[in-house]
Formats: sequence, structure tokens, C-alpha cells
Amino acid sequence: MKKFTVAVILSLLICTFLSFLNSAGEVENMTDKLIRIHIIANSDSEADQALKLTVRDGILGTVSELTGGCENKDEAMAAISEGLDALGAKAREIVVGKGFDYCVSCTLAREEFDERRYDGFTLPAGEYDSLCLRIGDAKGKNWWCVCYPSVCVGAAVSVDDCGVFTDGELVIIKEPEKVRYKLWCFEVIRKLKKLFKS
Repeated sequence: MKKFTVAVILSLLICTFLSFLNSAGEVENMTDKLIRIHIIANSDSEADQALKLTVRDGILGTVSELTGGCENKDEAMAAISEGLDALGAKAREIVVGKGFDYCVSCTLAREEFDERRYDGFTLPAGEYDSLCLRIGDAKGKNWWCVCYPSVCVGAAVSVDDCGVFTDGELVIIKEPEKVRYKLWCFEVIRKLKKLFKS
């Protein structure tokens, strides 16, 4: 009887662990389908924050043009990578046009993001590929959204219509309260990975 009880408990623990990994994997798969956009202001002064938003408004159309014909994330990454110099130059032109002499760096990298709620959807915390524009000292509050699929730029589409997410992923994005367990599992796995990498 003892062996049977131990076997049942062990089986339950293994099933729970596998479910834990599967849940975390589903959320991670979803985050790997996106490219975030991240614009960091020089400082938190009113003028620098207004400049950040002017830069945002000035480059979103260009980002949308770059990724508009892309059929998947890899194509979008390649298009953005090829357009980095043009994006940086356009952002710098806007900065100078507003009377500032800040440098602007424009990179495509993997970045850590906190959970973020947007109008109609939520993205879990995690590492995302990201187009990042840093204005001047880049010590101010930042603005971020999603540039692929184009849910925050130029000719934006809804998360429902972008054709990138599965039904399960749409639930994670649109109704995170229903999948708190999955998001919690993802966060634990993510933190463990970071712990073992360092």
C-alpha cells in the first residue's frame, strides 16, 4: 500500500511538473512571435518627454512601411535590421528639428520587459526581440508597444486580426486573468533560467 501511495504521489508530481513546463512553453512561444518597440527619452523633463512622443509619432509610419509586407517575424526582423540606419537618421532629424542636439541610437536586440497592459490586450513579462531607440542619455521614462505584428504602428491591426496568434495565445493576451497559472509558471521558469545563466 505504501509503494502504491508513493507511486501515485510521484506520478502527480511528475504530471504537475510537465504541465508547469508546457504552460511556460506556450507563453514563451507567444513572446517569440513579437517584436517590441522601445523608445527611451533623454530625461523625465517635460521637454524631453514631449520629444520622445514626437520621435515616436515620426518613426512609427516608417516602421510600419518596413514591416508591412512581411509574412513572419524573421522577415520583419530582417527588414527592421536593414532599416536601422534610416530609422536612426529619421529620429535624429526629428530631434534636431525640435532644437535639441541629442544623439540617437537605434538597435535591434533582445530586451527584458515587465508585464504591460495596452488598450484591449496585455503582454506578459519576459524577454522580447525589440527595436530600441535611445535619445540622448536615455535616462527618462520610456514608451513601448509592439511593431510586429503591427498592433501599435501606422496601419495598426487588432491582435485578433493580425494572424500571428493561436486561440490559446489570444486568451493569454486578451484575458490574462483566465490564465494566471500559465503566466505564473512562465515567470517562475524564466526566473530560474536567468538564475542558472548567471
